[in-house]
Amino acid sequence: MNAVGVGFDFDHTLGIDNKLERTIGIELLVRQARADCRSVDQAQASQAMDAALDAFRSERMTLEDALRAAFMRFGREGVDFEAVIACFRATVLARAPAFVEPLPGALELLDALDREGIPYALLTNGWSPLQEEKARLIGFRRAVFVGQSGIAWKPSPCAFEPLLRYFGAPADRIWYVGDDPIADVAGAAAAGLRSVWFDWENRPYPAGREPPAYRIHALRELFTLLTNPPA
Repeated sequence: MNAVGVGFDFDHTLGIDNKLERTIGIELLVRQARADCRSVDQAQASQAMDAALDAFRSERMTLEDALRAAFMRFGREGVDFEAVIACFRATVLARAPAFVEPLPGALELLDALDREGIPYALLTNGWSPLQEEKARLIGFRRAVFVGQSGIAWKPSPCAFEPLLRYFGAPADRIWYVGDDPIADVAGAAAAGLRSVWFDWENRPYPAGREPPAYRIHALRELFTLLTNPPA
């Protein structure tokens, strides 16, 4: 079935950020501890930031609450944690150009879609404006939709509604490409989209899960599928 439009995940699908948020968070945790004349254990700082980011990405906490919990472990009473969180956000955005890069074949694929006149858009979990900035840094030139934690975040079928509205087409005429079998493949399938698993890391597919409509190992394979779909 020919696609009317293609939705993409960003992280580990079109680009990578080389642990941008983790790196900045650990640096700020260590800086805060030293400012309070506390001994710093790099392993503890790493563990705290990993736990914070995992809590946010699994929707157990908002980004602000997750960061606040991490920084409270290293800060003295009276610290303005709201200012610390604002510093985290601003620093991540400012240093993103040094961390973010496209995956091999991403820019060539987007250029090919433009030449062929195939519409596409980005639908990603995360926080604004970071995800928009990461897309901009790799040269993504189309619409970017960032799911809102606690409201509609992949794999919820509701998270894919912006793509349905954007393309104005039946769900089964929209393809969605992502690297995560649960958030991307299962989520897109539950929303009625045609799922494409980008298995560039050669990982085993989770047992007991509905397989994707298509599986690719390199982004260049997607264009072939789009222009010459299997019967």
